[in-house]
Amino acid sequence: MSKKVKILIGVIVVVAIGYFGYNYIMTAGARDIQTEKSEYTKTATDIFTEFSNNSEIATKKYLNKTVQVSGKVTTIGEDLITLDEKVSCQLQVSKSVAVGSQIIIKGRVTGYDDLLEELKLDLCLIVK
Repeated sequence: MSKKVKILIGVIVVVAIGYFGYNYIMTAGARDIQTEKSEYTKTATDIFTEFSNNSEIATKKYLNKTVQVSGKVTTIGEDLITLDEKVSCQLQVSKSVAVGSQIIIKGRVTGYDDLLEELKLDLCLIVK
């Protein structure tokens, strides 16, 4: 096999890997939380307690999983709701909800913030 053929094959392989890698990154990360089944259903206090007791084990259990969390709304931002002052939920779509109301949120666990002592969820939707 000549040197030119080897270089051509190498270029084709690199371009193919780049193309498929780009497509995987751009499309594989999209999730539709609304249609996903919740792997866990917890109260804000219960799931927070698991993280505060042992964040390493809780992170392995919940990280990047879809969960339903119920609790009392304690703060409201533009696209952010906090339940029981422990679980911060980044909403996909803003909805009007009152401070003090009991709600259920479905979202993806993104991690526990040791400094703020807060569990973080994103892609959240208000279920009830």
